[in-house]
Amino acid sequence: MPAGAAELVGPVTVPGPASGRLPVPAPAALPVARRDAARARRVLVGGFGGGGGRTTVAAGLGLALVARGQARVAAVDACPDQYGTLTQRVGLRARGSGVRELVTARPPVESLTDVRRYLSADGPGGLEVLAGVHDLAAPGLTGEELAAALGLLARWFRVVIADGPPGWSQPVPATLLARSDLVVLASRAGEADLAAADHALTALAAAGRADLQASAVLAVVETYPTRLTRTARQRLDDVAARVRHAVTVPFDPGLTDGRALVWQRLRRRTRAAFEELAVAVDPPDG
Repeated sequence: MPAGAAELVGPVTVPGPASGRLPVPAPAALPVARRDAARARRVLVGGFGGGGGRTTVAAGLGLALVARGQARVAAVDACPDQYGTLTQRVGLRARGSGVRELVTARPPVESLTDVRRYLSADGPGGLEVLAGVHDLAAPGLTGEELAAALGLLARWFRVVIADGPPGWSQPVPATLLARSDLVVLASRAGEADLAAADHALTALAAAGRADLQASAVLAVVETYPTRLTRTARQRLDDVAARVRHAVTVPFDPGLTDGRALVWQRLRRRTRAAFEELAVAVDPPDG
């Protein structure tokens, strides 16, 4: 479903005990949230393959947006399974609630104050993060739950970033893709990784969102302090030619080992790369 279309969110289907997963109470229907099309921008940070730098890019993008004074930026850990790490990646402590608790709240959330009871943040004006599955014994999140969470956040935040799982075609990433206004394609700076990014762009059409290819932004994360090979450089040039903008995030020890990103401790050129990405995603006059 193209972004901006009416969203009808139905009941959550939760596997029963026969599936080997613990059941959770399912509401009659998830809240249907109106989107403020004049303000909200829903950004999916996605790509192909595991370990492609999606969480690093989502965290750096969110921190860059708030560092430049952008008001109300929220990021969602859209990992459908247990132990998504976005909250920890931006140095926040999880609140013991997340996507499922937000969208099944009774009574439903009706204000920004209500929403913020489920978000982690480092004081006013900082990046606000909605955790994914926090109960490691609970079933994974569904596309319907994540779609409803995006819709709710889009009512009160200017930019909503989804740190998505790999791929486009499985139910959860497909649902996120259908409800996104922009794709940030995250990739490591290696020949095989950039080849996968190229395939990911092509696959947008098969996933029903060919419209997002030309507007996509490529974020390439250098995970080692080495120069790209000639073949990898050529591959990067080929992929960059297919997107609206490409940013290379240089190697930075502050991005390694899954440690929390501390904005002021990142190297200047690293911050500059994330700032460039932030402008590409949400221009000052956008």
